[in-house]
Amino acid sequence: MFQRLVFCTLLIASFMQMEAQTVVSDPRKSSFWTKPKQLGFSLGFGGIMQTGTLITDACDCSFEQGGGMSSAFGITFENELMSHVVWGIAGEYRYVSMDSRYQELELLKDQQTSSGALVSMEVPFRHNAAFTTSMIGFLPYIKVFPFDTRLFTRLGLNIGYLASTSLVHTKELLQNSAVLPTGETVEFTLDSSDPRVNGNVAMIQSGELTQANSLFLGGHVGLGVEFKAGKRMIFGPTMLYIIPFTGLSSYPGSDFSLNNLQVAAEVRIVLD
Repeated sequence: MFQRLVFCTLLIASFMQMEAQTVVSDPRKSSFWTKPKQLGFSLGFGGIMQTGTLITDACDCSFEQGGGMSSAFGITFENELMSHVVWGIAGEYRYVSMDSRYQELELLKDQQTSSGALVSMEVPFRHNAAFTTSMIGFLPYIKVFPFDTRLFTRLGLNIGYLASTSLVHTKELLQNSAVLPTGETVEFTLDSSDPRVNGNVAMIQSGELTQANSLFLGGHVGLGVEFKAGKRMIFGPTMLYIIPFTGLSSYPGSDFSLNNLQVAAEVRIVLD
């Protein structure tokens, strides 16, 4: 009788242990998807792709297909909206630099040859536009974590203000001389007495972007993954593609704007 009692006691304890192990065997799911309030920051770098046409007002020149780099620093806040869905908002500072260029043939009249004769010739010039801007913005967004994974998709808005802009437009002489079919040589130079000229380069425009749109509105889509470090830290990479809804310039005929592909590192701390 005593042996049976001991056996039953051990059997019941074994079942209780198995049941307890079953309950707590995979706590990751509940702890991961219960998303408390989080505060953190992000640091991102990416590439810039020009869309539309940048028109400079000094010579009404048109620049297209420019490219460059961007960097961004943001402070983020996130909280759970529902199961597998998180809402967040970020305050961000973004710096953008872009270069765009093109070449043209310009007719130079009354160029003097080595014999003193005057001729007119087409000479190549290169125009370069260096554009920079700093933006301060707010990014409300939603993250969705599908299929019980740590991967997420992100969708949101970019609402920003152009804190500063700079546009430097230069024109460079690409050919200094030419030999005519007669064997005579003709030389080409820029006017060295002009204070805007430095060697073969002339400064056409330098200053703020004329008629810049101070308000920027766009959207972004992204993919990312999160990792937990300890009980209170979450970090991971995020790739964002930022699409502008508004142009950066209101100059007549200009639809200049910038697309931005960015990779960011995010670190957040659980507040609860």
